[in-house]
Amino acid sequence: MSNPNIAVKITKLPQSEVEIEGELTAEDFASYRMKAIKSLNEALKIDGFRPGHIPEKVIIEKIGEEQVLLDMAELALKEHYPKIVEENDLDVIGRPDINLTKVAKDNPLGFKIKTAVVPEVTLPDYKKIASKQNSAKTEAIEIGEEEVTKALEEIRQRASHHHEHEHKEGEKCEHDDTLPEINDDWAKTIGQFENLDDLKAKLKASIKMEKEMRAKEKHRLKIVDEIQKASKFELSPVLVESELQKMFGELQSQIEQMGLKFDDYLTHLKKTREDLKKDWHQDAVKRVGFGLILDALTKAEKIEVPTEELDKEVDYLSTHYADADPDRLRAYARTVIAHEKTFEFLENC
Repeated sequence: MSNPNIAVKITKLPQSEVEIEGELTAEDFASYRMKAIKSLNEALKIDGFRPGHIPEKVIIEKIGEEQVLLDMAELALKEHYPKIVEENDLDVIGRPDINLTKVAKDNPLGFKIKTAVVPEVTLPDYKKIASKQNSAKTEAIEIGEEEVTKALEEIRQRASHHHEHEHKEGEKCEHDDTLPEINDDWAKTIGQFENLDDLKAKLKASIKMEKEMRAKEKHRLKIVDEIQKASKFELSPVLVESELQKMFGELQSQIEQMGLKFDDYLTHLKKTREDLKKDWHQDAVKRVGFGLILDALTKAEKIEVPTEELDKEVDYLSTHYADADPDRLRAYARTVIAHEKTFEFLENC
């Protein structure tokens, strides 16, 4: 239901942006004066007056009528902007750029807001594309004896290394370069294995499962990549910038987990943050496009996430990210499940 106190005109702009031009009635704008004065009253410090007990006339003498009007405008748009977005079904992203076109006492409030929106995606015949990829011949995954032997050797090296560090602090540890022989007795010492053959069989199955998972992931990415190539959408710079910041955060977290400082890492690379942004730009564009296509496919197929399944995933994530915002965690969990179901749909086309 539209608000009779505010009139807006929405104009689509290039690069998935929109301009919202509007005017709030003088009466509605004036209704924010008391809120603005109250807020200023509590924030200002004026000699001779206690905070919250400063007369309006003194406040205006201190900061000016213009500042009061600007504070009123901020309060008004903070309340009305989300309503405008909802009423006009705008899928906005990023921080809006707000310009006031008319701010005067006893007058309507005029404004222009430019904001980015999620791009509209025109999908191709994605079922046909997925079906073609699914019918492509795939090589059978075979695990050779040399792969199992290599894995056994890595386990032996790690087990020996771990054993050396099990000694208590201060206890003298004689280093032994002789590694244990790979046999039935050794196999029993490193896990719940009956003998060496049992260990080899389970290792082989594990290696095969890992390769199958990688092949499945590669196949899924190929399907969506082909759909993305045939899709039409105008990418928003705001989304690309947001993805670049996310990539920065991921790298910085990895570097700091290694006990290094991110700025020192950049110095070692002889690169600046801007250099990395340029290097990563195309990858960011591709990642954003990939996400948009998945979201569009999920929407096109009306893929829903059962509440029970969502609750279970949220509970699982909560144990690993206890400090995360519950609403954001739930939204993330919903996206993860929905995308998984979308991949499953594509694999069965």
